[in-house]
Amino acid sequence: MSTAHDTLRRDAQENRDRILAAARSVFDEEGLGASVDQIARRAEVGVGTLYRRFETKEGLIDAILAEILTAIVDVGDVALRITSPRDAFSEYLIASGEIQATHVGFLPRLWASKIEPERQRIEENGRTILARAQTVGAVRHDVVYEDLVMVFLSLRGIIESTELIATGAWRRHLDLTLSALMMDEIPLTRPPLTSSEVAAAKNLNAP
Repeated sequence: MSTAHDTLRRDAQENRDRILAAARSVFDEEGLGASVDQIARRAEVGVGTLYRRFETKEGLIDAILAEILTAIVDVGDVALRITSPRDAFSEYLIASGEIQATHVGFLPRLWASKIEPERQRIEENGRTILARAQTVGAVRHDVVYEDLVMVFLSLRGIIESTELIATGAWRRHLDLTLSALMMDEIPLTRPPLTSSEVAAAKNLNAP
């Protein structure tokens, strides 16, 4: 039988879920400079309710960053279950890129966050996926895990510059990167940007 305490706990969880959903969309649309007032309005809760669930705006941001990093851990876990080490390597990078493209507003903080143990799990998965691919000769033997980190960082820049101009343009960049990392040619799955799209991307964050 449900009690008043159970109802309060359920209401609190529902409010927390609404706040997180609203914060994801507001931050992705407006960037991390968006105010808690905007988030509270989107969640249809009072600012006081928001602060009861998350003591600070930074705490709210960290909660979502932890979710995003956990999603990257999960795609690594999935990749490790793929029979082909070559496919696992490419699918891992593609799936990680898709997660970044889904959370554009959080990219300035995603790879700089100190959230553990998710960060450790991401590195463990990445190193294992890379080593397996190298063992079967699918990836160059001089590639190191730090190269994969730089791939993620480069995707951040491409996504931030192009996602509003040509959605999914980062996939062409990643296909080119995979061709450089792997031992055989990877088909390009996206067309190149047009000259006008390149110009728009270059000016996107100009003062």
